[in-house]
Amino acid sequence: AELAHRTHQSSPSMWSVPDLVAITHEKEPVLSMIRLARDRLKTNSQYVDIIAAQLMFDDDSDENDDKKLRRDEMTDTQKLSSFLNLCSTFLYMTNYYIVAPTCGMYAERLGSTEAFAGYIIGMTPNAALLATVLYGWWSNHSYKSAFVFAASCSVTGNIFYALALHYRSLTFVLIGRFLNGFGSARSINRRFIADTFNKHDRTAASAAFVTAAALGMAAGPALAAMLSHVDYGAEGTMLTLETSPGWVMLLLWSCFLLFFVLFFEEPDRSHIFGNTRVVEPDGKVEGESKYLLESQDRQPTAEGAESEEDEPPIYSNVPVMMTLWLYFMLKLVLETLLSSAPMLTKFFFSWDSSYSGSFLACLGLLMFPANVCVARLSHRYEDRELIYHSMVLIMISLIGIVSYFPGHYSQVQYCLFAICIFIGTNAMEGPNMSLLSKSVPKRWARGILNSGFLATESGTLARSVGDVLISVAASAGVANMLSGLFLRMLALVVASFLLLAKYYDRMIEREDEDDKSMGSLSNSK
Repeated sequence: AELAHRTHQSSPSMWSVPDLVAITHEKEPVLSMIRLARDRLKTNSQYVDIIAAQLMFDDDSDENDDKKLRRDEMTDTQKLSSFLNLCSTFLYMTNYYIVAPTCGMYAERLGSTEAFAGYIIGMTPNAALLATVLYGWWSNHSYKSAFVFAASCSVTGNIFYALALHYRSLTFVLIGRFLNGFGSARSINRRFIADTFNKHDRTAASAAFVTAAALGMAAGPALAAMLSHVDYGAEGTMLTLETSPGWVMLLLWSCFLLFFVLFFEEPDRSHIFGNTRVVEPDGKVEGESKYLLESQDRQPTAEGAESEEDEPPIYSNVPVMMTLWLYFMLKLVLETLLSSAPMLTKFFFSWDSSYSGSFLACLGLLMFPANVCVARLSHRYEDRELIYHSMVLIMISLIGIVSYFPGHYSQVQYCLFAICIFIGTNAMEGPNMSLLSKSVPKRWARGILNSGFLATESGTLARSVGDVLISVAASAGVANMLSGLFLRMLALVVASFLLLAKYYDRMIEREDEDDKSMGSLSNSK
């Protein structure tokens, strides 16, 4: 019996994975195939993790995680609700970029200049800054009403945008784009995933969310390119090349709104708030209200209060502040590249909206191979190393895209270095957000003012600033816009790179008690 017991104890180590790997060699083809299959699975999982890190949703204690349904346990209505959540962000990103190839022409037809295009595009992120705060609070109470309001704003905004030419009103264009910004329900999308999916399925759901946004970024310019081939007949004001993006998005948002009202099911959050009920006539408070009142009366334990008091302020956390700044920087560079492309390519290469739209659509699709490469490299390099080398690529590309010899600027030069800038910024985003998720204090990973909210606001603010810089640079003439815009971006990236080099040794994840579990997960990978 003692021998059998010892044999039983020794079996796990005998068949452990490290030992299998150790005996694998060229004469063991079956074991080699198993090792290769496991490596491919690890690479695929790492790719999903890199994509999901860009979402930065709330990460509570997950003490009720076992009460959330797994994806294979969801009903068809719940799966459809999850799909509608993805459609929301896809339509918003499509709506954001569909006007890029033609908004300069729209401004000219309304009596302004092409330089005004930056202000037109920039109205959307300005509104999204406010919408993020509103929806972050609203999603605590209801998803459906918040989604319906966001979609209704997008429907109304596209009506204003499409009718602006008929009424000869540039104000209509600005109002329309501002209302489109309230169609940005990204904070609702993020919260929906956090509250609906358990930890087993949440990473895949987050990756699907980011993928939907990337597809929308590519679909917008692609739709604009297709609309440029439509014959609009005699010169009119209702349906033209400039107004067609508004009419198309109006149709898409209206269909989405109809399907959403009919088929979206409010997720069950009783594991978070308790059963939601109205206040009883005798004055008793039940359900969600009772939970909220009880949570206000709860006092933190002495240990918890002491840990929060000892925790340094967020602005002294070098990895968090640096990653937020770098996220702002890369989104600013990316926005200036994408939103300025139609004007620059029209001036230097005489591209119409079809060519520029196709180019932007191809750029959007490059996000997927870029993240595949990052996923593979993340096995060998730390997040800070990937950030460092991505910034080197961005700097070299910004130097290369600038025109040094007027009259001799080629399409190859612009396209090559624009592709490198896009790949560099997208390759940097995954490791940067991954480092942020590992280094942010736990109390900043939950609540309305959470790390995901800070990242969303940082990226949205960068888009807004980028659109303003485009208009300022274009006001001095499109001929000087290329160098004026990207030399400013180069100076910003160089300054950020020097800052990164200064604090490079401190760009590591937290190792304290709050993030012990997150650190162990990272080390296991």
